Amino acid sequence: MSIASSVDAQLNPELRSLYEIALLLPLQTHLQDYFHGVMAILSGYFSIAYSALILHDSQKDVLRVEGIYGLGKEGHPSTCSGRKGTIGKVLESRQPMAILNLSQEPLYEEMMRGAKRTDKIRSPLLCVPLIADNETIGVVSINSPYGHKDEFVEDFLFLSILSAILSPVVKNYQMKREEPLAKSGKLRAKSIILEELLGEKLAEVLHKIDPYVEAKAKMGLYDDIIAVVEKILIKSALERVGHVQVAAAQLLGINRNTLRKKIKDLKIKSG
Repeated sequence: MSIASSVDAQLNPELRSLYEIALLLPLQTHLQDYFHGVMAILSGYFSIAYSALILHDSQKDVLRVEGIYGLGKEGHPSTCSGRKGTIGKVLESRQPMAILNLSQEPLYEEMMRGAKRTDKIRSPLLCVPLIADNETIGVVSINSPYGHKDEFVEDFLFLSILSAILSPVVKNYQMKREEPLAKSGKLRAKSIILEELLGEKLAEVLHKIDPYVEAKAKMGLYDDIIAVVEKILIKSALERVGHVQVAAAQLLGINRNTLRKKIKDLKIKSG
């Protein structure tokens, strides 16, 4: 019997909803879209009026709301400290807990006192950790799927399975979002190193030149230095790649035809 045929209308809503969520492909660009899709499936089987995806920035120790279901972003808290309240305890203990008093929870306390308070966000909110690669990356806060009661054993069991499905997907979104930032950071670091090295060398050159003699001779110091730097850079790149011009052009980040013209103009001998 196939998996698909075993998940039919005869089975419980927990299994059916988890099955549909597991099949939901994270093709959307934004994490909010994926999270909203997950909660839309869940609300088809349970009374889910509100849920939030809250990620933890461990470097800054800040909580950021990355996804909201049931409400718009307007008026909803977006950040708070990651160390305080029930959410902080969940992050530290990696155990699900119930937020029984929203007015004492850092993420929600201001909203509970404000004019934009809504009945969709009400106590108790269940808070379940998201754990991927042995790292607690955040939490999901959500209404009880089974309705208000004193014990939440069934809720936490079900939501823990849901968390196991969501956690690797959320982690993947995080990694994709951080890739461009990491690359840009490396490029900035490389640019700073180049600037420092060239700055030192050019400063040495300028200290050895008499500005009055240079001005009188009208030798065009700027053009001379640019030509020398280009010649040294192109020669070094060619030597690095065995004088293969295509590879040298790629290394330098210039067009092959541009490289050929520079080689000719600067009278660089090919190997």
